[in-house]
Amino acid sequence: MAGVDRAAMERSLKEHCVPALRRAGFKGSFPDFYRDTEGFVALVNFQFYSSSGSFCVNLSYADPERSNISFRPETPARDLTVSHARERKRLGGAQGDKWYSFGPTSYGEFRGEPVQIEALVKTINSLLQSEAEVWWQSKRGLQASA
Repeated sequence: MAGVDRAAMERSLKEHCVPALRRAGFKGSFPDFYRDTEGFVALVNFQFYSSSGSFCVNLSYADPERSNISFRPETPARDLTVSHARERKRLGGAQGDKWYSFGPTSYGEFRGEPVQIEALVKTINSLLQSEAEVWWQSKRGLQASA
């Protein structure tokens, strides 16, 4: 499988995943998004591997007391990013680190088996609805409704 380049992957994420995030109430711009619900701020970040070829989706949150924010807890919700937070999670990473491979790195190798971008965005959108929402609810102390 030849894979695609980073620009094509970014376009697909912006075309298919960003609208799904917006429908779920997220604001922000690629690669960082936030949703403020009664002081609980859910955070999403798309991170590309430095040599391209793969990306991950990072999740975190800011609780109303901001106890999960390690740097400048007074930062407004719109300016918070995953990197501000102590506790983070990788989407799809039930066993730890999860990177989604879409093409070769800048040095011509693949990090895992590349997946077609249509399948990747479908997977990301599905996991954002299921896994991410359940995780954020658990951090808010709410019962999962799924």
